Amino acid sequence: MKPFIKKILFYTLMLLHFKVGAHHSTVVFDEAKTELITGEVTRFVLRNPHMILSVDVPNANGEAVLWKLEGQGIGAMQAMGFDRNSITAGDIITVKISPLKNGASGGLVLGLIGADGRAYNMEVEEEEEQRQIYPALMTYVPPPAGETWQMREEKTRPPQLPIISKGITPGENPVDGKTMGALDPDNLAIARPPAPFDLTGLWQFRGEDEWRANYGSFEFKPTPVLTAKGNSYHEAYLEASEKGERFGDPTALCYPPGMPRFMTRYGALMMLQYPTAIFMVSRLNNDYRVIFLDGRERLTGADVDRNWQGESLGHWEGDTLVVETSGFIGDNHLMQAGILAGEQLKIVERISLINDGNTMVSEYTFTDPEHWVGEWKHTKFRDRVLRSDVREANCIYEDNFALPGMSR
Repeated sequence: MKPFIKKILFYTLMLLHFKVGAHHSTVVFDEAKTELITGEVTRFVLRNPHMILSVDVPNANGEAVLWKLEGQGIGAMQAMGFDRNSITAGDIITVKISPLKNGASGGLVLGLIGADGRAYNMEVEEEEEQRQIYPALMTYVPPPAGETWQMREEKTRPPQLPIISKGITPGENPVDGKTMGALDPDNLAIARPPAPFDLTGLWQFRGEDEWRANYGSFEFKPTPVLTAKGNSYHEAYLEASEKGERFGDPTALCYPPGMPRFMTRYGALMMLQYPTAIFMVSRLNNDYRVIFLDGRERLTGADVDRNWQGESLGHWEGDTLVVETSGFIGDNHLMQAGILAGEQLKIVERISLINDGNTMVSEYTFTDPEHWVGEWKHTKFRDRVLRSDVREANCIYEDNFALPGMSR
């Protein structure tokens, strides 16, 4: 018997000790059924809004069949004791799923047993949780006659208000729900020294286009000495560009630009400053960033929610806001065209205001030993703009493939 099949039989037999039951439903999944599949992980992505898992599962002939699985958000998975280190490509795992209704090889992850034998959400339950029908598929039932919205609110009211987050809703604090939110009234009420300046408003990027060769406009010149890995990618980008080919920009496929590109895109950047945080929304696809100012501890280990903006923590040094950002994702993330950024990227920003508060100066120090040598320093400017707003903007995947030079 092949080693691959032996491993799968072992994990399947071990999983049969557990009771299975569905607890989530979406219109494409059959919530009335559960299945157990065992196979080798080929892809694993854990980030909001949900987990992505690809598993090669042997069929009756021993041939590997790709199963595409969807999981819940980071917070919900962590509530099960799950983190990014729980699965690695090449692991043999067993997964409890609600299968696709159409019979294709895919499903919704309900629980799993990892390669080390650890079980996630596989405990025996005395009663299965009630399965919820997708709202659009439910037949309308009129509410009780004479019911007012006040009566409806009272009967549907949560048992505790305000709600104390458990960190399990996508986009919430994915750790434990204990850290005060930046906009919690108790957090805002804490006495803090007044900020030296307020960035609330719209800020337009200064492209300095007549001096692109000097300062790089929305890029960062000069380029530092690249590592072998960084240089290989950069050379491939230059070669493709000389041929007039588009090369390797994830934003063309609707990935976020990420830091530091978020801060150097043309057009307005809206900022809302509170004593506890500065919230930012860009006109470029309405990308979002937050700088926390409330003195919270940085996430560490498996709790790090790696993403394109990273985790930004700021503090005041005199009249300068110092922001330290780390916790970046290493996939589809660029520093600028042709230069990769990875999980080792760290950014220090020193932000100050000049010109009567109408120009924001951002002094950057970038380090990423995986892709370049030493520190990469640069300075950029944004100018306050009035009589303007950030409007809704969207990256539509299909639209981008209608552009010249784009191919699937």
